[in-house]
Amino acid sequence: MGIVRFWAHECMRIWKDRLLFEEDETLFMSFMANAIRQFPDTKAEDVLAEPLIYTSFVSACEGHEATCLPIKSMEHLKGVLEAKLEEYNESIASMDLVLFDAAMEHIARIGRIIGQPVGSALLVGVGGSGK
Repeated sequence: MGIVRFWAHECMRIWKDRLLFEEDETLFMSFMANAIRQFPDTKAEDVLAEPLIYTSFVSACEGHEATCLPIKSMEHLKGVLEAKLEEYNESIASMDLVLFDAAMEHIARIGRIIGQPVGSALLVGVGGSGK
């Protein structure tokens, strides 16, 4: 089931992240559920179970080769990100960040984009904070 979950993650990052309207996301998820049924011995609930996040920076931060693997849990991801934030704060500048689940998901998305050759994204802040 690991490869099917990775495939679902890639579909989410490539297509679902670009959708703007809830109706489109609902339709996309129904397409995903139908596609998952084509894989033997898999259930959509198991494949799409949260968290469905794959990163390469977590394994790299733990001293291994940067390999795209699923995160173990949101708590584990938070621990890795807090350790890197502390390392950054000690060497460069002091930054206080609140790492809630949605923020950590966005960091994983940004890490995925930056890790790709010629990866780019348009990041738009809400409220004009410039952060």
